[in-house]
Amino acid sequence: MDYDPDGLLETIADKVGFVSGRLKGDLNNFKAFIEDKDAASGAWRGTIVQS
Repeated sequence: MDYDPDGLLETIADKVGFVSGRLKGDLNNFKAFIEDKDAASGAWRGTIVQS
C-alpha cells in the first residue's frame, strides 16, 4: 500500500512508524475477523452475470 502523508504531523507519524504499525494492526484485525466467520454474513443477495 502507498500512503502520501499530508502535512507535518502525518509526515512525522509516518517517519516514526506509527502509520505502518497502525496499518499492520488493522489488517491483522480484519484478517482475524474474516477467518473467524463460520458462514457468510453479507446482506447482498444479487447474482453475477458473466458477459
